[in-house]
Amino acid sequence: MEQLALTAPDISCDHCKHTIEEELGAVPGVRSVSVEVPSKHVSVSFDPASTSEATIMRKLDEAGYPASA
Repeated sequence: MEQLALTAPDISCDHCKHTIEEELGAVPGVRSVSVEVPSKHVSVSFDPASTSEATIMRKLDEAGYPASA
């Protein structure tokens, strides 16, 4: 299991948090997603045999929340 810590500047509310958790939670290999609205941080635990950092970041971008490590 690997951990990915990202910052997504467009996070502003609980709706954003819910959207990110649902979108990333649907990615095969993602085990857990934690979003902190005030700090705009996203933590993702994932299985590198099933998905990649690039896939997770692309999914965030597609959801409207571009992120950086």
